[in-house]
Amino acid sequence: MKKTYFKFCILQAAYWSFFAAMPAYIVAYMLSKGMGGATLGILLAAQMGSAFAGSIFWGRFVDRKQASRKFFLIGISAAALLSVALFCFADRPVVLFVLYPLFGFMNGPIATTLDSWVIASMHQVEAGAKSRTFGTLGYAVTMLVSGLIISRFGYRFMPYIGMAFIAVAFLVALRQPEVKGLRVAASAGKNSLGALRHAPKYLLLVAVVFFTGMAIGPINNMKVLVFESVGGDASFLGWDAFIGCLIQSPFLIFAARMKRIRGEYRLIAGALCAFTYALIVCIARNPAMVVIGTIFMNVSFGLLFPTMREITEASVSSDMRTTAHAVVDIAYGSVANMIASAWSGSVIESAGKATMCSICMGLAAIALAFCVGIILVGRTRTCKHLAQKACT
Repeated sequence: MKKTYFKFCILQAAYWSFFAAMPAYIVAYMLSKGMGGATLGILLAAQMGSAFAGSIFWGRFVDRKQASRKFFLIGISAAALLSVALFCFADRPVVLFVLYPLFGFMNGPIATTLDSWVIASMHQVEAGAKSRTFGTLGYAVTMLVSGLIISRFGYRFMPYIGMAFIAVAFLVALRQPEVKGLRVAASAGKNSLGALRHAPKYLLLVAVVFFTGMAIGPINNMKVLVFESVGGDASFLGWDAFIGCLIQSPFLIFAARMKRIRGEYRLIAGALCAFTYALIVCIARNPAMVVIGTIFMNVSFGLLFPTMREITEASVSSDMRTTAHAVVDIAYGSVANMIASAWSGSVIESAGKATMCSICMGLAAIALAFCVGIILVGRTRTCKHLAQKACT
């Protein structure tokens, strides 16, 4: 089991290092090729929409076929080819509006599938959080190194760095076992998206992470423009990601110990950190303040990620594991970012950074309101349980 877990750690590090080398900088590269903020926002929305569709489609495929390993291999291969194509056609918006959504459809489900694969193989949620730490560290270091390389030599080395990490991920995944177990029939009633509606705590979790994602998505998507508005440039993206991810890592490493704090309160803390992120970026006057804000964003994710996995695993059946995790992830990422991207580019260009961040703070406040809803649902269930126990 230790050998299997070690391989998962390598997979996490390799995949997220690829993401840092290519997808994370592709937006900055598009902007350097003359793309405007409004056009970028629409393009990002299309990509996130496709990631949403891909997460549902491939999540159901993985659950029904028990094909975590199979999809991971297919997904990273497709993501690698499409990311190189995006790099080659970064100055052709018409082509990008075809390639970027396809990239989202194939790349969007990879991280969720990998996390679900780890949890199912190791039989514990904490293993997923701890293995993601290696992904976080790989992302942080690669973002920093790539940023330094880009600032000195330009973007031309991006594809080579990205493909090296994909090669590592592919070779390791080939030697990693698939999850074994009883395959569930596709027609089974419980193995459908409708079954998720009967888990109120899970549905409120989806609402919390959706509005939290809506609060941080616009800033993250437009981070290059945010840095430029305070006197920075794309080279600051590397330091921003590196410092933020180092802050995030301890929360993932000690996910098991954080379970001593009720999940509802961790969600509240995560939403409050997202609010603080938007507030600090709103008043930022230099790149250093933006980086400080990013630290709060990474604390938010460090609190939310293990809690998302924990509540989902406790709320849904194992035959819906990948799909349920995918719904939470796309609520936090793809759907939230799709909606945010549709307006954030236009707002930051027309009304400025402060207006965009003010809207983000309002969205974080809505997430806090849904956190209260989760607490109330928990208390209602406790009262019903005590009443039934007293009657018997």
